[in-house]
Amino acid sequence: MKSIELAAPVRLRAPAKVNLGLEVVARRPDGYHEVVTILQSVSLFDTIDLLPAPALRYTPPAGLERESDLLWRAVRLAEERFGVRLRAQIRLEKHIPLAAGLGGGSSDAGTLLGALAVLAGIPLDEVERAAAALGSDVPFFVRGGTALATGTGTDLAPLSTPPNVWFVVVAPDLVIPAKTAALYGALTPDHFTDGVATRRLAAALERGDTLDPDLMHNTFTPVLREWDAVSRAIDALHAAGAQVVLPSGAGPSVFTVVPAQAVANAIADRLPAGIGRVYVCTTVARDSNASALQAAVG
Repeated sequence: MKSIELAAPVRLRAPAKVNLGLEVVARRPDGYHEVVTILQSVSLFDTIDLLPAPALRYTPPAGLERESDLLWRAVRLAEERFGVRLRAQIRLEKHIPLAAGLGGGSSDAGTLLGALAVLAGIPLDEVERAAAALGSDVPFFVRGGTALATGTGTDLAPLSTPPNVWFVVVAPDLVIPAKTAALYGALTPDHFTDGVATRRLAAALERGDTLDPDLMHNTFTPVLREWDAVSRAIDALHAAGAQVVLPSGAGPSVFTVVPAQAVANAIADRLPAGIGRVYVCTTVARDSNASALQAAVG
């Protein structure tokens, strides 16, 4: 068992994500779905403070039991799979809305796993593979940045340079019960596509090209339109000047992408009250916590 003891506090930023494209290709025999998607970290963050302590101390957010809290499960995974025991107090401050398609819980878990890997000297690719046991988005958040994800979303191909763009994200005040199962269950073969557009977009981003709105698709758009709160948010973004509006993941959050912060701010300012929480953010590069972790390990 390898024990991690901190000499000084470490603050980690756990970023939200948007899906620059998401195509569902097919339903697998095991009940899961094959997807082709581009995951992008954005500058809406939860914060995770690791404070020196003689033993692990952590209280999940209100309303969450430990065994259903992804951050706690990440701590247990590090201990059981890699023999890493964290001796610290964990303080989690939530800013990413829950169950909104922005990856909040997955980011908390993946960000902590990535930090523990660095602090314990474990190869990050090993941790990414193990993180798939916690959820399809968790491996991506071990390092974040920009990545093409395929299979069930856990097969990652990092893209070297994030696009230089800004986002206006709207998270409607909507709770969809059993959201992931409900949204995937609503798909029919008529919704499935071949993933070519998203793969072409990934190739263009890898070349350093600008985002092509014609290649940005999300399979869940027509299904999510069935919820009035989502439709209102999509229509409000278009009315405010957005060219392309996509759900993030399986929603219900939706977003538009623009080339500059001033354009994003102008669209956000034109949005009506009552459509949900509005965030203006930009892309976040891979390994965004590297400097904080380098300071911690000297």
